[in-house]
Order: sequence, then C-alpha cells, then structure tokens
Amino acid sequence: MTAPSAGVGGRTTAFVPGNAPFLRKRSAASTIGTASTSLLSSSASAEDSFYQGTDQSQQSMQPPTQRRRPRPDEPNLFDIPAEFHPTYLPMPMLLQLSIAVASALTVGRGFVSRLVASSSTFAQLLQLLAKPLAGRLLSFSAVRSAASFLLKTALLFTIAKLAVQERFFPPSRVTTAQLAERGELPSTLSRYEVVTPVPFSHSNIEGKEVTVSSSSWDTEGVGVGAPLGVHSIQYTQQNALSDSKVKYDGIYLHHGFGASSLSWLPALPSLVDRFGVGKGKSVGVAHDAPGFGFTDRPDADAEGGLEQYGFENNVGIGLSLLKNLLPDDATSEARSIAIFGHSMGSKAALLMALHCASRRHLGLRPSLVVLVAPALEGVALPSRKAYLGSKLKKHSRGWMRKLARRAWIAWRKIFLDYPFRYGLRRLVSGSKDFWRQGLTLAWGEPSRLSDSDVLRFKWPSIGKGWEKGLINFSRSRMLSSPSHSAALNDGHLLQEVAKLKDTKVVIVYGSKDGVVRIEGPVADALKQNYPGVKVVRMEGLGHDPFEEDVGGFLAALEKALEE
Repeated sequence: MTAPSAGVGGRTTAFVPGNAPFLRKRSAASTIGTASTSLLSSSASAEDSFYQGTDQSQQSMQPPTQRRRPRPDEPNLFDIPAEFHPTYLPMPMLLQLSIAVASALTVGRGFVSRLVASSSTFAQLLQLLAKPLAGRLLSFSAVRSAASFLLKTALLFTIAKLAVQERFFPPSRVTTAQLAERGELPSTLSRYEVVTPVPFSHSNIEGKEVTVSSSSWDTEGVGVGAPLGVHSIQYTQQNALSDSKVKYDGIYLHHGFGASSLSWLPALPSLVDRFGVGKGKSVGVAHDAPGFGFTDRPDADAEGGLEQYGFENNVGIGLSLLKNLLPDDATSEARSIAIFGHSMGSKAALLMALHCASRRHLGLRPSLVVLVAPALEGVALPSRKAYLGSKLKKHSRGWMRKLARRAWIAWRKIFLDYPFRYGLRRLVSGSKDFWRQGLTLAWGEPSRLSDSDVLRFKWPSIGKGWEKGLINFSRSRMLSSPSHSAALNDGHLLQEVAKLKDTKVVIVYGSKDGVVRIEGPVADALKQNYPGVKVVRMEGLGHDPFEEDVGGFLAALEKALEE
C-alpha cells in the first residue's frame, strides 16, 4: 500500500468511487496545480498501464467496485461499507462477566487468602464467615471495607474492559488511499489526489504584499506549499436551473470545524447549476482541510509540518484545485469566482479572496464571498490579543536545542497527545448516537435532521488518524503566528474584503444558531460596522442552514444577490 507521492512526469491520478481512475496531463513547470502522482496501483501491470498514452487527457480502467449505490434520499452520498464500523463493537456478555469475576478476585485476593489460611476445615470456614455477620455487619469498618472493595473492583473492571475492547473490538480505521483503491470513497463526487498548494500571499492593511512561506519558527524541509494527498468533492455544471444574471465560472466552498467537504455535498450541485455560466463551463469544489475529513495528515512534529495545518496552506490547496479544474478559456480575462465559507471556514474564504485580488496572474476574480454562520474572531467571537507562537523563539540549529526539542516531543506525545487522542476516540466512537446528539444542537429544527445528515459527519470517523489530525490542527491554531497583525482580528480581514472592487460580500445566518450566535447584538453590529456587507437572516434555521434547508438557502442567496 503506497501513500500519495509527487513528481511523476506531469500526470495526476484521481480516484472516483464507482468510476475509473483518470489521468490529467499537467505542465511540470507549472507552479500551480496538483502534483503529479500515481496514488495507488494494485499491481505493477496496472501501474504501467497508467503511464501509457499520456497524451490523452483521460484514461479508463476497470472500476474496483460496481455494486455501490448512493442513498435514495441523497443521490451523491454512499453508505459506509458494511465491513467498516465507526464505533466500538459490543463485547460478549460472557467475556464481560469473566472480566468482572477476575477483577473481584484480584481485588479480594488478600481477604480470600486470609480466610483460607485460618480455616482448616469447611466447618471452621462457615463459622468464620457467619461470626462477623451478626456483630460487625453495620460497623463503620465493615462498610468502609465493603465500599473500598466495590470501588476498586469497579475501577479495575472498567480499565480491563476498556483495554480488552480497545485491543480486540476497536472501531474500524482505514486510510484514504485504501478507500480509493477499493473504490469506496464516500461520494460520487469524491476525488483523492496529490495537490501542491499555491504559495500564499495577500495585501495587508497598509497595502503591502505579504508572502507566507513559514510560521514564526525557522523551519526547513516541508511546510506551506508541500505536496499533500487531498480529498475533495468536485462538480461540473450539468444544467441551468436559474435565469439569474449573477453567474460565476467557479465556486469554492470551505467547511467548518469538525466537519468535512461532505457538509457541502447537498448544496454543491445546485449551487453550480444555479449560478454557473453554462453546462460544462463552471465547476464547484470543496476539499477537506488538513486535519479533517479524508485529507492526509502530515507529521506535525517534522520541520514545517505544523504549518501544513494552517489557514494559509488550506487556502493554497483550494486555489490549486480550482485553478486546474476550471475549463480552458481562450480569453485573457480573469475568471469570476464565488467563495463560500462556513463557520471556521469563513476565515479561509476571506483569505482566499484577498489572495486572488492581490495575485492577478492567477486569473481569478473574487466576485462573491458568502460567509455562513461565520465564526470570526473579533466579529462573532472574541478576538485574541496574541498568538502563543509569536512568543516562541525560533528553533536553534544547535544540537542541544534539537535534543531538548526531541525530549519535549516525546514527553508531549506520552502525557498529552496519546491521552487526548484516546479520549477523542472514546467520545466519538463510543456511541452510535454521538453525531446525531451533537447535530441536534446545530440544527434549528432537530426534526429536520435526517440519517443522511448524520452520515455525512460520521463518514470521516473511520479515517485512520482523524484524532491526530484534529489535535494537530488545534496545535497549529495555538502555536502558529498570523501572517500580519490584522489576522489577530478577523474583522479587519472582513473590512479588507468588503473594500475590494467588484466583490460582493454576503453573510447568512440562522435565527436559531446555538453554536455561533449571530442573532441579536452581533447581527446589529455587522450591519452597523460593515454597511457594504449584505446580512441575510434565515428564520428557524440553525448553524448549518445550507444543509438543513438547501432550497431555502439557495432562494435566500439568490434574492440577496439580485437586490
């Protein structure tokens, strides 16, 4: 089983569940685009067939599986394969009873040994057992001893049960490469390919261009811009669903914290068909940010590895995908794009818009920025006064500093990372109802929550190392420094985007959003502080209005764009 690798003659292999892998010929000299690779091959002969006829833009092979069918209520979503189970398997009752008995005997072995040692005959044993019952049953020492025995037995039983379940009945874990090889990615629109992010830069408040190549640390090797295996959903316009005059060549969507690109799956085709310029001419893309979903999880402890989880690298991945998926255009005009961001992804949407505006050679014009339930610091959330990473000294190249860093990494993994990863795994995979119970808090009307809604969030929990990715993303947020001081307050980024020429900014929120509360003072402040931003309120919806009511979300957005 080989992981995605970059740099093979300008070719890219992407995997589509239920369909054949295909190849796209790319220029090896291009600084933008997916890095060339053969992600997987089941045999040497299959790999050789990939590289034959590279002048063709697409090449087919026999699909690994042809029996998968999407869900009836969501035509682009597959069920999790039956051989994978996202939660821990239940332990047999006889095994649990055996563990309980063994725990009780282990805790009470001292008491039993004393009984046996002092009882030469069975009659003496009965007398010894009966004698204290009458006089000492209600004594404090007896009660304390009994309570101690029960508590120790329960603790030992719980530890032993968890250990046995973790070893012999764990939840399924599978790599994205394995899913791609089996043709079992989660959606009909899923792709898995190696992507080289576009180097990130944008104009800051003073108008100076800022290029982000590393964090506050002095790092060598991988980092921002390093090739990475990325899972995304991609859709090319098939129909024209609206007579709206507002049209875009490309639509890009960023997901929120704890979610993946699958959260945009119900809305993506309709968005592209409604706001695209024409059949086959417009594309829509959403990818899993590093640390979430089925995108690869870099080693955060390698030099520059933590930076790959940052917003800048995430934006670079999105631009690389979008730039290479847009159909060729003979004209030299910049392509009009619409950028969507949900919750945490709203910051990525703002940074992407600023990057496109400052790097005109990309040929991408940010015509629309839509922020859904934006979790922006300094807007809907409190702003941070500083980043921890800004206070850290750069790594010295001295051997003593490197040795100390390795010791710190080992200590952190043992006492922090591993316990947190195990706790996350138990929290998410310990109950079949975890996602349903959690999503009821995000939906404005829980009765609208369908099995497919839950499944879109549950899918990534079978991904190998998802706990590690989530922790690494959180570390990146705490330790990496922003590209400039304005990033400490996302409100400044929103102001920058609102000032862009020919860029319309729309904020959409649900009146019952209990995750990021926009209703009330925050909504009033948005209208007052950002008069050029259109604020759209959706009555009765929660944190994910584009999932909870796709039709209502599209209608509200179209109305806002036409005003």
